[in-house]
Amino acid sequence: MTYTLEQTQYTLDHINSYNGWDDQAPSHIHELSLEVADLFNEAYHEDAWEDADALLDAFRGLRRELPRGEDGKRYGAAEAYARMSSGSL
Repeated sequence: MTYTLEQTQYTLDHINSYNGWDDQAPSHIHELSLEVADLFNEAYHEDAWEDADALLDAFRGLRRELPRGEDGKRYGAAEAYARMSSGSL
């Protein structure tokens, strides 16, 4: 399976419509990263290595978009770690 986000004009307009961070943007990105973590675990346990690799890259990219707190950790880091680890890697 191949995962591709098509860069249509609609997608680009949507991304550009944010004009910086609002108060809820980190929580939306965090929730999306948790969904990707669940998909990663599913692919990993089905031995779908190519899919798992692509999903891991997507997870990392999403997490890197999140701001860091005063402790140096990204928003929701503990929950994201737990979700990625829940599959007993």
